[in-house]
Amino acid sequence: MRIHVTKKLAEKLKKAGHVIAAEPAAPGSLLDGWHSNLVVIQRRNCVLFVHDQTRYAAALIGMTLKDLKQIDRLFEDILINSMLKLGYPAELVERASKYLTPLEFDTQCDRSVQGTLRVAALELEAQYWNGSDIMEIGPIFSFGLADGAATQHQRPQRITIPVAEQRDAKAARAVSSLGRATGNGHS
Repeated sequence: MRIHVTKKLAEKLKKAGHVIAAEPAAPGSLLDGWHSNLVVIQRRNCVLFVHDQTRYAAALIGMTLKDLKQIDRLFEDILINSMLKLGYPAELVERASKYLTPLEFDTQCDRSVQGTLRVAALELEAQYWNGSDIMEIGPIFSFGLADGAATQHQRPQRITIPVAEQRDAKAARAVSSLGRATGNGHS
């Protein structure tokens, strides 16, 4: 999978032993096309990811050089776990996991997606403005990030789910929560 990284993150990845390509590769799978940035919050390195088309976002908090060496595994873990936590069907998560390939990096960035990365970073910072320790949240914040950022023309879509399936799933959740609120639903 191709990840377009900022120069700041590219320098850290080089130190961790990753190769940064000069030119972007052609998309190879449905999950290709991510942007990533390194932000420092409370003196902790946080790597933010945003999918180019859907604006689905995820964050790795408290990254060290040792963690950057295994960023492939950590990215796969946060992506799959955030999809599960957000209620994606298990078969869809399984299908998405089959499209995960080793990460490849370049520095060819899209300004629109970088803007979404900035918004995600501001949301992350705002959560901990009151002095709470950012390391206490771990991967939990990614679940909220995935539904947070928006482009000028659209809210973020759930990655790899057709829009019709999204509406059906949201309607089912709304009916289920309405039933629980009125005492008519299942526990």
